[in-house]
Amino acid sequence: MKKSLIMVLLVLITMSMLNAQGTTEAKGAYPDRPVEFVAPASAGGGTDTFCRLIVDIINKNKLVDGNVVVVNKPGGGGTVGAAYAADPNRDGNYTLVALNGAQVLGLRASTEVNATDLVPIAALAMDNVLFVAATDSPYKSFADVIAAAKKNPGGISVGVADNLDRLCVEMINQEAGIQLNGVYFDSAGEISSAMLGGHVAFGIMNPNECIGQIQANMMAALASFSETRLDGVFASAPTFAELGYPNVKFQMFRGIMGGKGMTEETVAYWSKVFEQVAATEQWKTNYIKKSALDGTYMGADKFGPYATQNSEQLFQMGKKIGLFE
Repeated sequence: MKKSLIMVLLVLITMSMLNAQGTTEAKGAYPDRPVEFVAPASAGGGTDTFCRLIVDIINKNKLVDGNVVVVNKPGGGGTVGAAYAADPNRDGNYTLVALNGAQVLGLRASTEVNATDLVPIAALAMDNVLFVAATDSPYKSFADVIAAAKKNPGGISVGVADNLDRLCVEMINQEAGIQLNGVYFDSAGEISSAMLGGHVAFGIMNPNECIGQIQANMMAALASFSETRLDGVFASAPTFAELGYPNVKFQMFRGIMGGKGMTEETVAYWSKVFEQVAATEQWKTNYIKKSALDGTYMGADKFGPYATQNSEQLFQMGKKIGLFE
C-alpha cells in the first residue's frame, strides 16, 4: 500500500515538473503564432517598403522564431491602420504598426484614435525633407523662389501630401517673409505629376519620393530641411541654414509601435529585434543610404517621450495656422 502511494506521489511530482517546464518553454517560445505588422498605407508605398524590408531582414537573419506578416491598412493618413492596431479586442502582443511623424501628428489631432492607445517600441530612422522643382521650370535656385513669391504673394503653389509638409511650407513663409501656398495631394506621386505638368510650381518631398526623377534630371532639389547637406544626387541642394534661414529645419521619424496592451516584456523583446535590424548592412545600405535617411535608432525608453514631445510641438504649430480646424 505504501509502495503504491509512493509511486502515485512520484508520478504527480513528475507531471507537475513537466507542466512547469512546459509553461516555461511556452513563455520562451514567443511568438508562438504569427505577428501582424501593420503598414497603414497601400502596398508599394514608402511605409509598405519600410515594413517589408524589415520583415525580410528579420527572416534572413532569423531574428524571430515565429512568423511576422505585413498587413496593409491604408486610409485616413494612417489612422485606419492605427485604429486596427489599437483595437482592444486584438492581442497587442501580436500586433505591430509602423508609424512616421506625419501619421503620429495625425493621431494627435484625431478625435477617434490617439497615439497613446499604442505602445512605443523603437524609431529606426529620421527621414529628411526637400524643397523640389521641375528642371524645366523657371526656378533654378531658392533665390528665384523668393523673388517670385514676393512678386506674387499667395500665388505660388507648393504641393504637399500631409500636414507635416504644410508645416514645412509655413516655416519657409515665416522665416523668409513670403507667402507660398500649400496645396494638398493624396501622395508624393500626385505631387510629382502636378509639378511636372506645371500645375504647381514646387513640392515638399522626402528623398526616396523624388530620387528617381532627380536621377533622370526631371526634378531638382532647390533646398534641404536637413542640418547638413545630404549625399549623392542630393549633394548640390543647400540647406536652408546655408541660405540664411537657420530655423527652417525638419526631420520626420520612422518608427514602430505595439498594439494596445502590449506588455513591457514584449516591448523589450521587439525593441531588441529592431535594434538588430538597424545594425544590419542590408538596412544601412538598402534603406538608410539608398533613401538618404539618417540611421538614428531609439529604443522604447527614448522613442516614447520623443514621439510625444515631437507630435505635441508640431500640433501646437499647426493650431496656430489653423491646420486642424
